Amino acid sequence: MNRRRLIKACLITLGLWGLGAVALVVLLQQVPLDLPAPPRFESAPESSSEPYLSIPDRMRRGEALASLLHRNGFTAREVHDLAEALSQHMNIRHLRPGDEVEIFYGRDGEAESVQVSRGALEAYEVRREPDGWVGEPIAVELERREVVRHGRLRGSLFASMGRMGETAVLVIAFAEVFAWDFDFYTQSRPGDRFSLVVDKLYLDGKLVGYGDLKAARYVSGNTDLAAFLYQDPTEKKDFYDRNGKSMRKAFLKTPLKFQRISSRFSYSRLHPVHKRRMPHLGVDYAAPTGTPVYSVASGVVSGISRKGGGGNQVNIKHAMGYTSKYLHLSRFARGLRVGKRVEQKEVIGYVGSTGVATGPHLDFRLVRHGEHVNPLKQIFPPGPPVPDDYMPDFRRKMGLLANQLDLPARVQLAAAAE
Repeated sequence: MNRRRLIKACLITLGLWGLGAVALVVLLQQVPLDLPAPPRFESAPESSSEPYLSIPDRMRRGEALASLLHRNGFTAREVHDLAEALSQHMNIRHLRPGDEVEIFYGRDGEAESVQVSRGALEAYEVRREPDGWVGEPIAVELERREVVRHGRLRGSLFASMGRMGETAVLVIAFAEVFAWDFDFYTQSRPGDRFSLVVDKLYLDGKLVGYGDLKAARYVSGNTDLAAFLYQDPTEKKDFYDRNGKSMRKAFLKTPLKFQRISSRFSYSRLHPVHKRRMPHLGVDYAAPTGTPVYSVASGVVSGISRKGGGGNQVNIKHAMGYTSKYLHLSRFARGLRVGKRVEQKEVIGYVGSTGVATGPHLDFRLVRHGEHVNPLKQIFPPGPPVPDDYMPDFRRKMGLLANQLDLPARVQLAAAAE
């Protein structure tokens, strides 16, 4: 007997027991005894739309949602329709072991709805309607607390924020704000100062994640970068500097997250394999095999190669006469082909050591009007600024955040002491 039939049999049994209890009450009411009536069976009335029974379950290791539903008695057709309704709101392939799935049954033993929870912040419901299964997100009631953080760099940005109790999610969000202007692996120095304003999300008093990073500041020597999240009346949201100029540039500073430079642009570099001086017209980023590689700007794939010293290579043609090149990839992104348009920060491949290479790294090159240029020395124009009509509103909101970003005296004194 499968699980669905077992549940249905139990519900029928409980229903019969409830009817028997009601009949006993009627009989006792006919007997003139001064005794209290027996307790009634507490069950949902026939007309109730509330679920009668719920069965919690969890995704198991290596299991798909279809497998979980099958072992809970759903037919192949029900599984297909339910998954299709849920897929309109989430990618069911992203479900992981431990994610919760709760099935709600009616009095007839038939499943009325299914709730799927991914962690504490994401929940969905699929319910049975006369025309089939219908899905929708479930609003999660979270408490938002605005938090201001100030610190200075000791080791990496990861380590420095980690000592403050923050996670990699916030570190990456902070670094990505300045991805067009600052390379934290090559330009950061011990004693650099940073500050930020962020919303933290709490559920039942427990921290469950981060909301918006509202403002960020990074000071390194004479470089003082500040960015403010602003949503205009048309609901467009982006980061801007103190003057309302977009932090987003035409090209990213680097094509990977958190890497180190193992070899710089040079016209005379001692080649590690050929052991003679040769031009190296790119920048080598050492990173583990499989690290995602992004397109530094929007463009069209102009070349894909699997041969030669560059190994697996992708070329992308951009505006302003630029072409970017990505060499030694372990593999290409799925669906990548010549002629396909890619967006800035879209994954186009993964770090590897194909071709002539001594270890896993990305050889990134930039060509402008047919001539190789040093990617680290290019200055690219920013995106659209805050429209003039919205500048008064931007300045007012930016001013409030800027006051919170100002580094406290104790952080400045500690940096000066170093």
